[in-house]
Amino acid sequence: MTTRGFLLAFLVANASWMFAQAPLECLPRHGTPGTFVYDFADVLSPEDEVEFNQTIQSLNDTTPNSIVVVTHPDFCGEEAFEFATGVGEKWGVGDAQFDNGVVLAISPKTEGRRGQVFIAVGYGLEGVLPDATVNRIIDDEVIPEFKVGGPDAYAWGIRNALVVIGPLASGEIQGYEPVAPLGAAGMIVALLFFGFLFLLPILIVAFVVRTYARNNNLGTLVAFMLVANRSAQRRKGAFKNFSSGGGGFRGSGGFGGGSFGGGGAGGSW
Repeated sequence: MTTRGFLLAFLVANASWMFAQAPLECLPRHGTPGTFVYDFADVLSPEDEVEFNQTIQSLNDTTPNSIVVVTHPDFCGEEAFEFATGVGEKWGVGDAQFDNGVVLAISPKTEGRRGQVFIAVGYGLEGVLPDATVNRIIDDEVIPEFKVGGPDAYAWGIRNALVVIGPLASGEIQGYEPVAPLGAAGMIVALLFFGFLFLLPILIVAFVVRTYARNNNLGTLVAFMLVANRSAQRRKGAFKNFSSGGGGFRGSGGFGGGSFGGGGAGGSW
């Protein structure tokens, strides 16, 4: 066999090894079912971790989709894409039948190194989370929060990402359009609108109480208490006859053997 033929045979035989995902030996071998946030970089508060776990758990309970958030000081020495995709493959994020996992990986900014973020998308979700959409989510929702800085910057960036990714993955919304800033005029209109919505119920209650007091020759406070009591009794009677059914998707706890390819996008700041 010639040298060229030997080299070609060697490359073919070892192709799977050469293109395998990063081993990520610095991470645990498996994710913990029911735990979706892994803050190895220590940038989140315990309260933030609880909030994000509950948010993702709700998605996991009602759909076969899973999201895992991982922060790490240096991505185990790997590139952002390799780390995020490697986490998805190593831990099997998502369901093996649907390949519908998402990994949000963050490496915080330090004095000597730029911060990096990458969102890896499983094969089964690439249709609803194409690379262009993921890139816009990172540019519009995530990195701007990280650039603000402060103790809650990473939490807000992650929160913004989950608010968009969750509904997209579950099919609640069909596309992502970033919300444009209101500007001064828009802010004034919004404040007036919500102020009106806040005051309207108060004005209605005041009118009802005043009318009830006048018609029954009562003081305002006594009339208010009587009206409130009657309203409570009506609600109690209504709920007494109310029944609801339960149901949903029995999730895999986040790690059901999902696979990842090249889907996703990233950025730095």
